[in-house]
Amino acid sequence: MELDAIGKAITEYHLVPLVSHSNMGLEVTMQRVDGSGKLSTQPMPNALAKTRQNHQIHNDFAQTQLKLVTPATADVDALMAYLAGLNTTARRALAEDDYLWPLSSNPVLPEKLTEIPLADNDAVGFKRRQALAKKYDVRRLMTTGTHVNLSFDEQLFTRLYSETFHQQFDSYVDFRNAVYLKVAQGYVRMNWLIQYLFGATPTLDVTDQATKRQRSSVHHSANRYSQVKGDYTSIDRYVAKLQSDVRKKDLLSVSDFDGPVRFRSTGQLNTLARQGVYYLEFRGLDLNPTSPIGVDQNAVEFLRLLASYFVMMPALPTAMVAQVNEQADQLVDQVTGENPTTASAQAVPATQVLDALRHFVTKNGLPNSDAVLLDHLKERVANPKLTLSAQVAVQKDPLAWANQRARDYQAAATDRPFELPGFTDLDLSSQLLTEQALARGIQVSVVDKKANILRLTQQERAQLVVSGSGTDLNPQALTTVLTHKVAAKQIMAEHGAQVPASQTYHSANQLIDDYDRFVSEGGIVLKATDQDHKVVAFRIMPKRELFEQVVRQLFEQTQTVMAEELVVASSYRFLVIGGRVKAIVERIPANIVGDGRSTVQTLLDRKNARPLRGTAFTYPQSAVKLGTVERYRLDSYHLDLDSVVGRGTQILLREDATFGNGSDVLDATTDMHASYVQAVEKLVADLHLNVAGVDVMIPNLYAELTPEHPEMAVYLGIHAAPFLYPHLFPMFGNRQPVAGQLLDELFKD
Repeated sequence: MELDAIGKAITEYHLVPLVSHSNMGLEVTMQRVDGSGKLSTQPMPNALAKTRQNHQIHNDFAQTQLKLVTPATADVDALMAYLAGLNTTARRALAEDDYLWPLSSNPVLPEKLTEIPLADNDAVGFKRRQALAKKYDVRRLMTTGTHVNLSFDEQLFTRLYSETFHQQFDSYVDFRNAVYLKVAQGYVRMNWLIQYLFGATPTLDVTDQATKRQRSSVHHSANRYSQVKGDYTSIDRYVAKLQSDVRKKDLLSVSDFDGPVRFRSTGQLNTLARQGVYYLEFRGLDLNPTSPIGVDQNAVEFLRLLASYFVMMPALPTAMVAQVNEQADQLVDQVTGENPTTASAQAVPATQVLDALRHFVTKNGLPNSDAVLLDHLKERVANPKLTLSAQVAVQKDPLAWANQRARDYQAAATDRPFELPGFTDLDLSSQLLTEQALARGIQVSVVDKKANILRLTQQERAQLVVSGSGTDLNPQALTTVLTHKVAAKQIMAEHGAQVPASQTYHSANQLIDDYDRFVSEGGIVLKATDQDHKVVAFRIMPKRELFEQVVRQLFEQTQTVMAEELVVASSYRFLVIGGRVKAIVERIPANIVGDGRSTVQTLLDRKNARPLRGTAFTYPQSAVKLGTVERYRLDSYHLDLDSVVGRGTQILLREDATFGNGSDVLDATTDMHASYVQAVEKLVADLHLNVAGVDVMIPNLYAELTPEHPEMAVYLGIHAAPFLYPHLFPMFGNRQPVAGQLLDELFKD
């Protein structure tokens, strides 16, 4: 088929990329169920309770229905990543015996449907849901699925209208409406194919063993809660038809229309033609039970490809729209009502459509990934057992199968609680902050993955966050200065903090030459001045050869090293948010503790095998490594890897304790004497910092800090973008909700 005038203009002006990269958004609804597949009796999770303010995770018709809503984006990979983050956030907020039902088919509903708890977030909405439950079959209101929202880049419309179509349409809005109308008509026309490829509900209720299996029981017209059909002849007729249906009480309101496509705008339905269509909502996707997020990315990609095709191909003649739509509805009923494991009566037309799309892709230079997608979908036509619905239909016990999927997906979501699927390219603190933001309805945009820069948006307010906690709550100049250890130490000293003496070296030989002085002074701490985690401490100086080796290794990673006086005390990180200490952890240097039976190697392997311990900064607790320093420390105990360590004997493998070198992290928030908290808060107040991490060496956290003994608190460093994760995942002690506290500060009234 030849391109129409719009399609030819798109190719002439090289606008195909704008068409093929339309914006997509998802609304995915799932049911909360218990372990047996019955509707959950648990209330809305506390972490998600403020559903009226949360437009990303909220209830739908029933209290048990969770709707996850993504922002719209042209990057489908990013879209699916965002949904994965939302899905995991919701799962982690569930009660212990709660799961997300993987099917659009209903789980086990109460015998008395009136016992289904309706969402009661607000009085007006609750009354509306009560009215819906009285008017319609509740079982059909309880089905779930995915709505796909699609819009085109506004540049596409402005360019086409200004260059060519301003002469053919009365206004810009009329032109844009015509394009969206053409796409909506195409979706209605091809809905039968979409249902064949992505239908996944052999029965309306999972426990129904009597009714014959279908490709999509949910999207067969007999199972729609409303039998009202849309008029897609024109925008005016679409509006008039729905308004008439409300007057006739066939619909309670226009929002109850559950046809395959809805036109969406920023205003009310009666202003749709005047204000213009802003996006289309395709409402016809079953949940994909083979994916924890419930959405087949192939379906999203296919809907976008179809939209590109419909934009560039001729529209139906107005006089034919009603007839073609009626035929389309009949095709949908035929295809959705077929046995999902057998070939469709429409297999030949389905192949022809996919071949035509592939020709369209090749001829118009669309991404090769679209061609690969079409080849994959043709396999589903050739072999119906590859379809999602067939995979469900062949299960001997669909309820048990769905329950097992629900349990598996829940286990996977909670297996690595320090990671957020979809956002794992970010550092740990950024992932943890993102999860808290999603749970609160705060939109998260990744500005730069490598630099860990996020934009958090709540209503009209936006905040930039770097590395999980770096914000404009702190003075920008000071934030920059504090990244330099020498300058940070000088600033702390100028504000009365006790700091260790130090000297800066610019070459390895210069530092090695002072070896004898360090021996006489009783140890030294070496720090890369421009990197946070390159630290080595020696309480007892090693032999000169080893010291030289360590120094040269350090200078391979940095250009400047600070040699700092060794302070003998325990190491603490104070986390300050909003000018107040919110959490404190103690860091114990990398160590093993003997049991009287196991070798050093076994003790190391056992410790590193713990679920929260692994590669530094990608796990909340870093693995203990056996490097030059650790082997030196073992040797100082007269031990090797095959030695057995006595029961209860602690072997320190390092003398420095940072978050990246295998240290144990213990929560000390409630144990710390208030005098140290006050001192830290005074220091950050003097520096005009709102958020900070302060490292302090304290010999006895229970003893009161007094002015006469400033050595009781020696300040090693201060950070304007401190880690959040150590306080959320300590090795021992209580987790502190610091990510939420930071969001409170960022978005406080």
